Amino acid sequence: MAGASSMSRRQLFFGVVVGTIVVLVSVALAEVVLRVYARTASTSLAAALRVDPFAVLVEPHGDAGYRPRPERTFDYDNGARATVNTMGFRGPGVAVPKPPGTLRIVLLGGSSTFGWGVDDHETIDSYMREALLERYPDRTIEVVNLAFDGYDSYQLYERFRSDGLALEPDVVIVNSGVNDVRNAWYRDIRDGDRRTMLYLGTLDQLRFELERGGPTIWSRIKHWFHVARVPGWVHQQVRLAGSRSVAQDLQPAAYHWDALDYFERNVQRLLVLAADSANAIVLFSTPPSSLHPGDEHPLVSYWLHDARSTQEYRDSLSVRGQAVVAEEAGKGRVAAYVPHEELPRAFFLDDAHLTPEGNRRMAEDFVAALEPWIERRGRRSP
Repeated sequence: MAGASSMSRRQLFFGVVVGTIVVLVSVALAEVVLRVYARTASTSLAAALRVDPFAVLVEPHGDAGYRPRPERTFDYDNGARATVNTMGFRGPGVAVPKPPGTLRIVLLGGSSTFGWGVDDHETIDSYMREALLERYPDRTIEVVNLAFDGYDSYQLYERFRSDGLALEPDVVIVNSGVNDVRNAWYRDIRDGDRRTMLYLGTLDQLRFELERGGPTIWSRIKHWFHVARVPGWVHQQVRLAGSRSVAQDLQPAAYHWDALDYFERNVQRLLVLAADSANAIVLFSTPPSSLHPGDEHPLVSYWLHDARSTQEYRDSLSVRGQAVVAEEAGKGRVAAYVPHEELPRAFFLDDAHLTPEGNRRMAEDFVAALEPWIERRGRRSP
């Protein structure tokens, strides 16, 4: 019996060793396959696999916000690259406090304003700097791009309140009305609503690590192994699928209430803050769209259940923003709406993000809208 027991233990030990080897080899093969896939594919999984937790491109901002990390680079699948400066925004840095005689413009918006899919010299703010220098060579006019991916109207307010005011802007351009569409999925939306935030899991992890003084063991594992990054992608897909399911169930009439009021409230308090606290001119704009009723549903977060409903909601957001501008202008604040002509589809990378030529057109519209105030405010000392 002792011999049989000894044999059984050896067999068990041998089985454990073989099983462990098989698991390790399988994990190693999976790791190799995932690394190759991450380098060569252009899917959401491949993008998630390329995210190293030790090289995260965003950082927590305030209680519920986020912004790009300083001195980081965003590489796009089309080969374009965005670089973030030491101050945490795209474009050249500026002096704080603002030098006398400088006219400073702060640009707020989402990824289309940040310049998704284009190089640094092809963004709206870059083209604005070129045009302003050409028109007003004797002026010192700066354009600061505080836009970023996924920003809705609340994130714009938070970014301006904490970062924009310190820049002492003379003009604030609010180019918003795409990302707030996704807020229509949720009832009883409130300030800093976690349901609306991108990068939610990453930001929670970063806040936790900041509190504990360093990366967790799980973050270190994900740093070394692509396999460990797969669960995060799966969780994100489940979350997005749940959100899309909600959107599919909503009727168009259900879209135009709480979230529209939320957008209007955020635009209003942003405008009031800029006008009263910074004594700034405020221009409101809605990003152009290439949506057509027959467009298919893409795998993006800022769509509703079809193209028609999505565009109708974008139009409703624009109307609300224009109403705020008119109301506040009637109270004596200097504010205006900047319209944009319909752009050809060739000027779009997708339904919302623009090519360099599209960004140039946007810049031209903003510069033209600024003309009535350049002479009045251009030589003003802070």
